[in-house]
Amino acid sequence: MEWKELVIGDKKARLPLIQGGMGVGVSLSGLAGAVAKEGGVGIISSAQIGFREPDFEKNTKQANLRAMRKELERAREIAAGEDGSCSGLLGFNIMVAFHDYGDYVREAAKAGADVIISGAGLPLAMPEYVEGTEIKIAPIVSSEKAAYLILKTWDRRFHRTADFVVIENAHAGGHLGFCAETLEHIYEEGYDRGYDLEIQKIIACVKTYEKKYNVRIPVIVAGRIF
Repeated sequence: MEWKELVIGDKKARLPLIQGGMGVGVSLSGLAGAVAKEGGVGIISSAQIGFREPDFEKNTKQANLRAMRKELERAREIAAGEDGSCSGLLGFNIMVAFHDYGDYVREAAKAGADVIISGAGLPLAMPEYVEGTEIKIAPIVSSEKAAYLILKTWDRRFHRTADFVVIENAHAGGHLGFCAETLEHIYEEGYDRGYDLEIQKIIACVKTYEKKYNVRIPVIVAGRIF
């Protein structure tokens, strides 16, 4: 199969694949660097990322922020080819539910990450924290309603739009907040049609802002390849 590269503004990944952010020691430099080395988008989870720092228990926030830089640097070393180049991208998954969310986003941008993907809440203020940087940002959404609210807010308050959008629904797995009944029926006849319809609604919402800002906004669907 011949893959099309993933283009996010002026940044490119040879493969249109994004590795998910899995917290507390799973999605760190080793995994993210290996993914980026192969041409995908390697994502480091900032969730309790500093657990190996000696002062983690007493100074958790600073340990986490310090570890973000360390893990990104290690990931870049892993991802670099013989000539020092990398055909993929590297970034962070940062949950809106974090205390001091803005500080984590600012740290990712200052550290030189390529992208930030943000969910576990609505990242309505994320553009404020990356203003003046080249980092690309994406909200995680599961519905047209969420996509509309986020993109409308970014447009009205910050006069910008998303660089890309990630859709997560029950098919994506993980702790997405879906009830047991929904998860039991995701593969029944009819559910996929409803899910696909919601995806199309989100894409239509995104296209409104593509047109307004005269940019291309890739939409990535978690858990499946369309």
